[in-house]
Parts: sequence; structure tokens; C-alpha cells
Amino acid sequence: MKYNFEIIAVKTKGVDTERLKRLVRRIYSHEGIAKEIGLNIILTGNEKLRGLNKKFKDSDRATDVLSFAFDEDKTPGNTMLGEVYISLEKAATQSKKYDVSVQNEVERLLVHGILHLLGFSHQNSDDAKEMFSKTESYLSYHKGKEK
Repeated sequence: MKYNFEIIAVKTKGVDTERLKRLVRRIYSHEGIAKEIGLNIILTGNEKLRGLNKKFKDSDRATDVLSFAFDEDKTPGNTMLGEVYISLEKAATQSKKYDVSVQNEVERLLVHGILHLLGFSHQNSDDAKEMFSKTESYLSYHKGKEK
């Protein structure tokens, strides 16, 4: 059975979407997400994320990544995990700050967004440590296996 996720690249700026797909498949596998559960990944810009952030988070500023769970109550039969929106403009800016490639920063944001959909948080230091550790684990494996 095919995995049920889609990368909607409104903008790409040289991002390797096939690499992103491999990373998402790994997360699905390791987190026990059934292949039929859908996920939309939207690669876009600051304007889109600012609008979403204002509408849903009451913050009138661009952000790097936003996640929207489609079924936070885990209703039986739900077939969509949610959507992850990534600003490629923010990713490019942050990649310079962290001295990584834009690709690597987009991958970090993608993992971060998916982990939020799975219920992970960084509201307190223990949760943040767990989320950071899990993110780094996915990224280090991916970086080592996927060139």
C-alpha cells in the first residue's frame, strides 16, 4: 500500500521533495502511523504563514512552521493526520543563522511540524528535550542515510 501524504510545493527554491518524502516515510514507520493516514505538507512563503498565524494563533507575524491537526480527538475512522505549512523564506534565513543548508532546515521544520501533529510539545523543558531529541534522531539518521 502507498503512503497517503502529499507535498504541495507552492514554492520550492531548490528543495529536494523526494528527500522530504523519504523522511516522512521514515517518520510514519517509526511512529506507527498507518500508511493510509493522510498528511499535507505545504511549502510556501512568509505571507501565507503570517496569514495563518494571524487567523489561527492570533499572532500577526510570519513564522517558520505551523501544524494543524485535523482530528485532535482521534475519532475512529479519521484518515487525515493534518497539515504542516513551512515558510521557505524563513527556512532560508534560519539556515544561514544555524549554518546548515536550506534543505536541512526544511527537514528540521518538517519533523518538528509532524511531531506536533503527533502530540509532542515544547511547552516545558522536559517536553522540549524529548521533542528536540526525537527531532535530532530523525535528522541524524536521515542525514547519514540519504545523500
